[in-house]
Amino acid sequence: RSARRGALAARRAPSRSDARRPSVVVRAYDDDGGGPPPTQGPGGFSGSRLIVPGMEGFDSSYGEVNPNARSIPTPSNPGRGAGQGPPGDPRLSQKPGSFPGGYDAPPKPGSEKAAGEAFAPYRPPSEYLDNAEEFMNEDDNMSLMRLRQRAGNWFQLAPLFPKLMRAGFMPDDIFDETGIEPKEQSLWATWTAARGSLVSDPRFPDEKLEYFTPEWKAETLSAIQYLPSEKRAPFSEFVVDNEFNLEQTKELVKSVEIRAAHDSQAKGFGTGPGECMAFKMWRDVQEVQRYEGLARVVELVEKGKKYATEASTCDRLDALVEMWRIDLAEGSDLMEGGLMGKANAAGNAKIQAVRLDAEELAFKPVPMLGPLEKLQPAAVIAVEEIKPNGYFNVFKPVGAQQWVALPAWSALSAAKVPFAVLVGNTGTLRGAGDLSDREEPALLIVDKADQTPNPTSFYLAVRESSIQLSGGRGAEILDVFGGKETMAMERDGSCTVIGRVVLAVRAPGLGRDDGMGVAASELMG
Repeated sequence: RSARRGALAARRAPSRSDARRPSVVVRAYDDDGGGPPPTQGPGGFSGSRLIVPGMEGFDSSYGEVNPNARSIPTPSNPGRGAGQGPPGDPRLSQKPGSFPGGYDAPPKPGSEKAAGEAFAPYRPPSEYLDNAEEFMNEDDNMSLMRLRQRAGNWFQLAPLFPKLMRAGFMPDDIFDETGIEPKEQSLWATWTAARGSLVSDPRFPDEKLEYFTPEWKAETLSAIQYLPSEKRAPFSEFVVDNEFNLEQTKELVKSVEIRAAHDSQAKGFGTGPGECMAFKMWRDVQEVQRYEGLARVVELVEKGKKYATEASTCDRLDALVEMWRIDLAEGSDLMEGGLMGKANAAGNAKIQAVRLDAEELAFKPVPMLGPLEKLQPAAVIAVEEIKPNGYFNVFKPVGAQQWVALPAWSALSAAKVPFAVLVGNTGTLRGAGDLSDREEPALLIVDKADQTPNPTSFYLAVRESSIQLSGGRGAEILDVFGGKETMAMERDGSCTVIGRVVLAVRAPGLGRDDGMGVAASELMG
């Protein structure tokens, strides 16, 4: 009996090889028998055979979704939250592209599909895209969905980033949920700030904001943000009008900095966008190396003239091309140096020289004391003798604020201390002989140094009137008197001689010959 028990125990004890064999759980089983299906034979399952749904003995619950598993809602997978019910719940049978709760996911712009349509023909973006404020009032899930679908323009979606960050999302979290990288998030924020400054600036036309709607054009805002606020609107409009890309806009912004830093060199250049670009091209030509050749210079000059708005700007740019043509001329001495200073030595640049004749240099400066009726004694006393000197008759004005340059007629050259007074109408002079018979303006040239009356000359004098007011002195009359009359008044002590009248200079005759003209050779000594 003991031997039989030992053999039974040995039969029941598992071997080491059986202990190491892994256990296999078979999901398919026989519903009728209740036991595991046979491993071999007809109708049986083996570990390496394919289990096909619908075959005899297949467990229909195999592959069911775990209702407790967490998932992120997407348009193709609405997902289920915890506690939403067992499988088969009608809330889980929503159509793709909808959120739990019964509202649809936002469509992409232009992809809205009407009910019953198999395809979505192109349509303009929905009306909600015109009002970005509505986006801010949506919950976080809707904001993430909107960003994931890019359901809106970038400037409408960009404010959602700070909204989600206030809710605890980091840029990397937003990237995980929406696929928008942190770098792109930062770019949208930068573009939104630059675009916002244009929206609030009344100088920038609203209809031109549309240019920045596509992202490949909105990238120009990355460079526009560096412009000062007073220049941002006109320069941004220049970008739109010329359809600049990012690199061209960077060059425009750089031209503003160069124009401000080299203002002393920018004579002839304006301050507008086109003028700044032209000045940058002018500066770039200065940096062109000789091996680049004239073609590079012409390219930069033509680019500058394309945007220039002033004629003087085009002239300065053309002068650069001419300078390079001279510099690179075949056989020119400039080939070795390339400096414009050598152009003068080689005779390529000349200064025109002229020689003065004696008659051309014959002039005499005369102090101008103003109208005769307003002549003041102090002004006459201040007049001093002027002696031009040197080859070109250089003189220093003394004693008067206004001067007139007159030809060095012999009569004028003989005067020692001349001054001029203006007579508006020579007909008002009482004793000026034939001059009193005319009515025209004239300059009277008076020699202050000659105050001794002579019967053959006329004099400017102040005479005391014979008409006296009671208790007062007689009135004084400033006029031109003949020499004999002046001598008589001087004997009586009733006049003060100011000086001898040397010349009466009439205004130009405008081509009329009245016989009063005198050849210069007759008057010049």
